[in-house]
Amino acid sequence: MKRFTLDFEFNEVTGSSRILVDFHDDSMTAIEINEAIRSGELLEEVVQQASQVFGENVGQQIRDGRLTAICLDNHPEEKGADAGIIINTEVSGKQEIKQ
Repeated sequence: MKRFTLDFEFNEVTGSSRILVDFHDDSMTAIEINEAIRSGELLEEVVQQASQVFGENVGQQIRDGRLTAICLDNHPEEKGADAGIIINTEVSGKQEIKQ
């Protein structure tokens, strides 16, 4: 059974908003879920769910990257922190490290 938990968060001090996403699927292992999150595989499902709950305008803002969608990566205790994986931006597979 798939389960999405979406939380719309607005920071009154900074004026920033974000969608916190918690995802569970009994048919997938934790490694498979993490890989699906990191690869962006779950993004469209998150956008569809957010559009249903918060409206199409919010879903479009997630697609455009104007509203950050952050997956808590099976760590709901990080909800109050800035931890998690941003799922609506492209992540480079390789990063150059200069020493």
